[in-house]
Amino acid sequence: MSFHRPNLRYVVRQFSAKEQEQYLLAALEHYDESNLILYAPTIKKVEEVAAWLQSRKVPIVPYHGQMSSSQRERNQDLWMSGEKRVLVGTLAFGLGINKPDVRAVIHLSLPKSLEQYYQEAGRAGRDGEAADCVLMWQKRDIGLLTHFIDEVQDPVEKQRAWQRYHVMRKFVEGTVCRHRQICLYFGETPKWERCDACDICGASPEWLSVAMKPSAGRPKKAAKAAAEPVAGASNVRVALKQWRASTASQLGVPAYVVLHDATVEAICRSRPATIEELLDVPGIGERKAQRFGAKILAVVAGA
Repeated sequence: MSFHRPNLRYVVRQFSAKEQEQYLLAALEHYDESNLILYAPTIKKVEEVAAWLQSRKVPIVPYHGQMSSSQRERNQDLWMSGEKRVLVGTLAFGLGINKPDVRAVIHLSLPKSLEQYYQEAGRAGRDGEAADCVLMWQKRDIGLLTHFIDEVQDPVEKQRAWQRYHVMRKFVEGTVCRHRQICLYFGETPKWERCDACDICGASPEWLSVAMKPSAGRPKKAAKAAAEPVAGASNVRVALKQWRASTASQLGVPAYVVLHDATVEAICRSRPATIEELLDVPGIGERKAQRFGAKILAVVAGA
């Protein structure tokens, strides 16, 4: 058995809480027709994420160990059937589950161990098609993990927990190919140094390009220039948002699934006239360009 799964793209990023929210929304927009698993560190976090995304009309169900068995089964069935395409859960979810067409597994905090991460991330792409395994962690995750370790009473188990913790920190903070790190950890020595399927080797999902760019430290002159409106941008913005609202209503999905606000603004700035130019806009991938490209270009041209 090889621990190298080349169809999986491993990406690890550290974010602030606000950035994590924005990037998660960008991910949900990108995978707007796909099945996803989100992993949260605590039951409280699972419920918070589920409530927040439900308020945005994301088809999501929560899953954790404090639910009744009947509720867990119901939510699992809703997700397995595709009626709800996003599931947010704790480690309690996934054992014995084999849904082959999961296109992304997104961790919202640091897992306790590389074994846990590999097992959970491995629930993506079981059909052999390309899938993303994205670990979105925050500095405060370190405090949560060390808190869990401090609560362990058995000294031998506590030592093992600290070893797992240091391995996990090395994985997320290191500069070695993610696939290679996993293989080496499990005792497999690859003949290659680069996988070309992880962020270290230069591969990342396109939705990560929809960035929250900090303004701190930017020269005042540049900031003023960036704030100046592009001629005709307001007309394009109004037309795009009208088209977006109408399309979202027809499809029965939230407006951001059609176009994220950040993508609308980018289109207003660049005014693309061809599909090639549209593909340069952050948040527009090949699938979205195929599906909506001609209509978006017509809206821009007519505004």
